[in-house]
Amino acid sequence: MDFATLSGEIATGRIGHALSRLVPATPIWEREWDICCVLDGCRLDLMREAAAAGHETLPDPNSVGSLWSVGSQSAEWMDRTFAPEHREAMARTAYVTGNPFSSQSCEHILVTSDEVLPLTADDFGVFHEAWREDWVDDDISTIPPEPLTDAAIAIWRNREELGIDRVLVHYMQPHAPFRSQPGWFFGSADIEHWGQFTDGEDDDEDIDLEALEPAEREALETLAEAEAESDDDETDSMNDPWMRLRDGDLSFEAVWAAYRDNLEWVLDDLARLLGNCDGRVAMTSDHGNGLGEFGVWSHPPGTPVPALRRVPWAVRDGRDTGACDPALPDGIREGSAAGADGPAGGEESDEDEIESRLEALGYR
Repeated sequence: MDFATLSGEIATGRIGHALSRLVPATPIWEREWDICCVLDGCRLDLMREAAAAGHETLPDPNSVGSLWSVGSQSAEWMDRTFAPEHREAMARTAYVTGNPFSSQSCEHILVTSDEVLPLTADDFGVFHEAWREDWVDDDISTIPPEPLTDAAIAIWRNREELGIDRVLVHYMQPHAPFRSQPGWFFGSADIEHWGQFTDGEDDDEDIDLEALEPAEREALETLAEAEAESDDDETDSMNDPWMRLRDGDLSFEAVWAAYRDNLEWVLDDLARLLGNCDGRVAMTSDHGNGLGEFGVWSHPPGTPVPALRRVPWAVRDGRDTGACDPALPDGIREGSAAGADGPAGGEESDEDEIESRLEALGYR
């Protein structure tokens, strides 16, 4: 076992979990903002690079600060961000999320408690799980930023009526899958397999090899070879770009460029938010992604490594020009001031659907 592997096992194991609790993390509630945009899986250096390139949404790179996140993975971040001690602030906050962990108990994630997840409408002034209605199945399966921005603008403009004074928006980009590299996520382009290879549940259906594109056929052959040589855990990581970078299947330059493009995808839409909302708009992340620092790749929970825990914090002043006029999401418009919409309001969730969307995220 080499040093990187050993240090990675320490960082993501019991010692790492214990040290992670000692990281001087800053809950977002301790910062000043009217609208806080959480860009899932965004490294600090990635955002500073985009700022240095002059992206209109960001301030100059010297003004892109940082904070230490409360978690190194989305469910862990939710568990600590929405902990009981923050309920007073949450009661006057609208939470718009594209991340399906909002509906998971996450008992399997040892660093989470049993007090927070799954979230419900009772936890917030307004609770909108955009991933339930706005998932798309194109070349990649994901929730794009546009419906979250639309919901955030509409809620912010109706904040007095809804009884809230803050909006927290959890975007899924720059988290994989990457729009510029759909071929890396070969498989069924649906929610069940977002960012994953097909898992064999539909083996009874014949595959027409002649109808596949050469790249698709090659990817299918690669998968078949890997399944013959690897155990399930290894095969599950084949479509994770961070693991493929670790294993030498992808180059750093290619992965970083695709990662950067996904960040620009969400930043481009945040320009629309900044042009349609008056107020202080913060941009941050729930966690980063490991690129081999201390032997850690991707974003395992309970990990104290700075690449995962030190996340960006950038602030801009928004000005509502009235350039667009999105409607409130149906569940909020038709509901009470509590803003409950969908099964999260207390009804039984479709567990199979939630599980499949988390699998698509790469968490199953």
